[in-house]
Amino acid sequence: MDQIVAGVDFSGAKTEPNDTWLTVAKVGSLGVEVLDTKKVGSHALAKTLVENASLKAVGIDSPFSLPAEFIQHLAAQRPRADYQSWQEMAQDLAFMSFDEFLKIAKEFKKEPKRFTDKNCVVPAQSPLHRSNPSMIQMTFQCIRLLAMLDPSRFFVLPLQDKIPLGCAVLEIYPRATLNALALTETGYKSQEKSEQERVQNTRANMLKGLLTLREKKGISYHDYPRLTVPKRFEKTYIESDHALDSLIACYTTAVYLIAPQLFDDPLASDNLDVLLEGWIYTLKRPGG
Repeated sequence: MDQIVAGVDFSGAKTEPNDTWLTVAKVGSLGVEVLDTKKVGSHALAKTLVENASLKAVGIDSPFSLPAEFIQHLAAQRPRADYQSWQEMAQDLAFMSFDEFLKIAKEFKKEPKRFTDKNCVVPAQSPLHRSNPSMIQMTFQCIRLLAMLDPSRFFVLPLQDKIPLGCAVLEIYPRATLNALALTETGYKSQEKSEQERVQNTRANMLKGLLTLREKKGISYHDYPRLTVPKRFEKTYIESDHALDSLIACYTTAVYLIAPQLFDDPLASDNLDVLLEGWIYTLKRPGG
């Protein structure tokens, strides 16, 4: 039976719609077949996900939480003295302005990484990082988004318990997926006009690599589902790195849905902070 999955490249920018892109696909006997890719903007993302009643899993390219030591500092600045769970912290942020959050972050003065950021196959930036690339506003907005999702239907892994027949929500890092699959992971993003021909050629080669993954020689990719993209979307992925990242997030999520053994188990990391800080779901290297 076919299952529906989605991938999101998330933006915390104030413009509406901002560059939050959504790719939806079905997973079945033919592999992962893309159904739609579009720019939705973060302001409409929650509504769009809720309206897709058949959605079984969604992967979002954004940090889902904050470093444990900062969470302790944050709680100390709030009426409560401690957060007993990620859910309590997320709900608190839902009623906080970004300016207030930023003030607390600046007073903290540090930008530590989470356990998962440091141990990912491609080390990730701190969710509190404020310079290029800025992560802090995107992280803040994404946590607020997650806090607004219906807890009777959506569960954020590994921060919340699984729900029978519910929709899993996973933190995805497209660059880590590309690295694990031995595909080009850098050099495909630039806003400079003079760079557009080069970055678009790079994206075209990346897309070809994803579509022909199972045909690669030397390393066995038979455990990974075939990816199929309608011709009408190929130009979109080549012209927009945000659209391409949403496709990568969607594919990664689809693989997790059908073959979770191809991912490291966060609960096997021997670090309880992952239940507060979150986890980047990253594919293992083939043969690894």
